[in-house]
Formats: sequence, C-alpha cells, structure tokens
Amino acid sequence: MIERRLRGLWESLQGKKPHLPHFLAEIQLKGMRGIENLRVTFDYPVSVIAGANGSGKSTVLFAAACAYNVPRAGVRDFVPSTLFPDYRPKLGRRQDETGEAIIHFDYSTPEGRMAMRWRRGKGWNRSFLGRKQASQPQRQLYLRTLSNLSNPSEVRGVLSMSRLSKVPRETPMTASQIHFAQQILPFRYTEVVNLSSGKKNLLFAEQAGGVTYSELHMAAGERTVLRLSQEIAQLEGALVLIDDVEAGLHPWVQQLLMLQLQQVALRNNLQVIVTTHSQSVLDSVPGNGRIFLDRDQVGHVTVFPAYRDVVQNALYGRSRSALNLLCEDDSAEGILRGVLDILLPRERINVESVRIGRDTGADEFPAHAAAFRKFGQIRCFVFVLDGDKRDSDLRGRIRDQAGTDVPVLFLPSVDAPETWLWTSIRNRLEEVSTELGIGVEELTNRLQRLDSIYDSASDKPSEIAKTKLHELSDALDQPRPHICRLIARLEAKSAESELQPLVEGVYSALMNWRHEYEPA
Repeated sequence: MIERRLRGLWESLQGKKPHLPHFLAEIQLKGMRGIENLRVTFDYPVSVIAGANGSGKSTVLFAAACAYNVPRAGVRDFVPSTLFPDYRPKLGRRQDETGEAIIHFDYSTPEGRMAMRWRRGKGWNRSFLGRKQASQPQRQLYLRTLSNLSNPSEVRGVLSMSRLSKVPRETPMTASQIHFAQQILPFRYTEVVNLSSGKKNLLFAEQAGGVTYSELHMAAGERTVLRLSQEIAQLEGALVLIDDVEAGLHPWVQQLLMLQLQQVALRNNLQVIVTTHSQSVLDSVPGNGRIFLDRDQVGHVTVFPAYRDVVQNALYGRSRSALNLLCEDDSAEGILRGVLDILLPRERINVESVRIGRDTGADEFPAHAAAFRKFGQIRCFVFVLDGDKRDSDLRGRIRDQAGTDVPVLFLPSVDAPETWLWTSIRNRLEEVSTELGIGVEELTNRLQRLDSIYDSASDKPSEIAKTKLHELSDALDQPRPHICRLIARLEAKSAESELQPLVEGVYSALMNWRHEYEPA
C-alpha cells in the first residue's frame, strides 16, 4: 500500500516541479571542509542525500541553508559564517586553517532563473555574478538536525519549564499538524499542546485513552515526529532541510515519515532535502531524488550516479545475505535469470539468495567495484559484461578497483547479446516455439518477415538484432527479458552451447558464495 501511494506521489511531485515558484536547482562547493569542487543538482522536489560518514552530506545540507534571505530570521541565522564557523582562538596555536571558499547556487525564482555566490576571502561576501541591483531571493526555510533533538542543552531548556514563575502560554496544535503525526505514529491523540515561555517550549500530549504526559516521557521517535509535525506541517513554499532524518525512528516509521513529507511537499509547494544512512529512506524517493556522495582515499568528494537495486543495497549493508550479479541491461538480466532457472533448483539454492542489478552502464563497473570494496561488500559480487566488451580493458580495471580477483564474466559471442539471442531462436525453432506457445510455422514466418525488413538496414548488426528482438516481443505480446530468459534456459541445458562458459562462471560463484556466506 505504501509503495503504491509513494509511486503516485512521485508522479505528482515530478509533474508539479516545473510550476514551483521557488526551486533550488544546484549547489557548487569549492574549498569547503576539504571539498575541492563538488556540484550537486536537485531534480526532484524531495531529495535524499546519502553517503558514508564524512562524505559531505551535512556540508551540502548546511550550504543549502545559505541560499535564501529568510523572512523574520536573524541577520546571522542562515549565513556561512554561522553555519560553517571556524575555531580561531585568541590564545593557543591550534586553529582552523581557512582559505578561499565558494558556495554557488542556481535556482528558479518567481522572477526567473538566477545565480548567487557566497565567497570567503577575509570574510564571507555575496555576489550575483555581474547582475546589477540583484538581491538574494526571499523564501521560508526550516533547518533541523534530528540527532540533536535530545542533546543536553535542549533537555536542560525543557526541564527549566517546570521552574517558571508564571503559567506558560498554551498553543494547541492544529488539525493539519496532528494529522501529520497520526499518519506516522500508532497513537490517537485527543489533544497536543505546546507550552511556551519566551524561547523555551514543551510539548504535552493526551491520548484517546486518557493518558497525559509531557515530551520528557516520550520515546525519541514520538518526540521527533511531533516536533516535525508542529514545525513543518503548515509551512508554505519553504525549503525544508533535515539532517539524519531517520534518527530514532523504526524503518517502517521512516517510510511513513517520508510519505508524509512528500504529501506535504505536494500540498504546500515545499522543496525538501534530507540526509540519511537509511535504506528505507532511500527507497522512499525515486531514483532522481537520490544523491550519493563519496569521499575517496585522498579526500575528493564526488556525486555517484543514482543507484538502484544491488548497488544501493551494497552501500547500505544488504548484500552479504545474497550473491549479487551486476549486468548492463534487461536483456542481460533475462539471460542470467535463465541460467539461474537451471542452477538454483539443481543446487537447492533459494531464489532470494541471488540478486541481479542492471542499468548502470559497463563503464561505471570499476567505480562500483571501488565502492563495494570500500564498504566490505566486494566478495559478494559478480560482474557480467556483454560479449562485445571481451577485448576491452574493463575486466582489468574492475579487478584493479576491487583489489581482488573478483569474478568478471561475459555473455556469449563477441557481439551484443541480442545478436546471439536471435541466432539461438533460429537454431532452436521447435523448442522456442513450444516455450512461447505458438506453432513452429508461425514463429518461422515472423522471423523471416523481420529478417526481410531489417537485414538490409545500414545499422550495425547488433542494432538490427535489438530492433528485431524488440518487434518480436511486441508481436508476441511477450516482454523481451522473458524471451531472453527462456532462450537462456534452453541453452543452459546444452553442453555444446556458447552459453556454457557463463553457466560455469555463475556456478563457480554460487559455490564460493555458498561456502563462505550461506547460513548453515
């Protein structure tokens, strides 16, 4: 149910993005906290920044807080000198070394596209890249570090509420604020109020069963959600920035929170940027809402491609329970599934024990290998390249980055997999027609018709084969990966097939994984 609701929200938010009056589109950082030159773009209204500790997630988030002139904020609240302070004491020799630094913004505003730059020399100064009489765009902004919701100074501030000499002011939470919280938490509140005196405040809740209690007796997750609901449910058009959004929350509650954040973003024209270490939070936004940062061994920070499937699982600790096969596209995935259809039942290995990832591009495999190595996941991975990469240097580059003799396998032939698949269909007409549920004569006629149309085309043979396979799948109303799978399943049974080196390579990887990782 949550996945269906999320996917509906993804489409609605993506459609609304071009119509948002304000949208922070890009941040570029130079000379910030060891970051030489990092460009981060935002393509979806709710962005999740992920990466290892020290990769620069919070740096990007706090930089975003410097993008706007925030109404009713103090002049020093959302500026780099406050959010990126330096330790420079009057006494002592230890101090932060500072040099030139730049925070550059590109954004959409009601007046059109514009850019602004903060530059640090002797101090921080703004510029508008030559635009005369330009000013920093105004926008409401909310910045919260959830991991600090229970820090000692905040606890002391809350405790001091009990020693006030006058009755604190009571402000009931609004219906929209309570609704936000109750969509996430299992409680049913009859009332939630905010007790305040000056800058100090304390939440007080009453549940439907009559239980009343202050936030001093709330679990960390309940307090987090109530605070968020109080502070952002009624914001309009704001930029919402939340660091460590999963802090104190169960993975199920994390998903519910992200669902509510996206619903509020859609309803109230918000742009939301959060940082996380949580797989559940990442899964809650589409691929173009995921931003992965990585800092290499010499300190360079880069943005990795938006991961999906096994790559994302590897970086967030879900790979050791399975053998992971990384390939280039859905045709390759279909071939691998056909091979596994033979090997897994024969070796009595659960289907869930093998995952297949794709759509990352072969040229990205070495970078993936380096990341898997860094996070201790490389021994659970097998890289599968198309046959036309057999004579390239990719195998060596992958193994260099992996730091080990990681399995690098190839699909059959020296061309694109579709060329081999088309030939296999022609060579196994009777078996393929039986698998597809059509007559041999009908299949033969369809193949001949497609050959006569496309074989004289000027494209590369591999492109011609891809087109023919695509049209065959459309004509038969069968997904192309399904056709690839059934052909590979037939070929995997034949000892003389060109597919056998791949079958043997996958089998060897399965046995090594079983020996090292499969539970007894």
